[in-house]
Amino acid sequence: MTSPHEPTEAQHKIFAELDQTKPIAMVNLLKFRAHAKYEDGRDAGDLTGSAAYGLYGQVAMAKITEVGGRMFWAAPSAQTFIGTSDDEWDVVAIVRYPNRAAFLRMLAMEDYRAAGVHREAGLERTVLISCPGDAIPA
Repeated sequence: MTSPHEPTEAQHKIFAELDQTKPIAMVNLLKFRAHAKYEDGRDAGDLTGSAAYGLYGQVAMAKITEVGGRMFWAAPSAQTFIGTSDDEWDVVAIVRYPNRAAFLRMLAMEDYRAAGVHREAGLERTVLISCPGDAIPA
């Protein structure tokens, strides 16, 4: 079964078929589990979802830099002004990549993929939205 925290095969295919040369911004909406939950059954102890995601984040930030991207902005969510409780998030972040090809290259890196176990353990739900990145300074 595919994780709800990963793109579907169709989403990945469309993303890979779009222009690979222009900058993109990835808007990340993140809702963390109260307690980390590892699908492989390992004991998470007292690890919160946020802390588990932080373990993934350490690797992800290095890989983002490696492919020429950068964290543009991130902040805790303060209030859902319009929407329902299903629209509440813990963190909103925007990451700029030089292009789609760089983003896809990062996703294929072995150490990035290995860190995904912490991402999965920490996330209750997430949305990742691809936007043109031209308006964000490199």
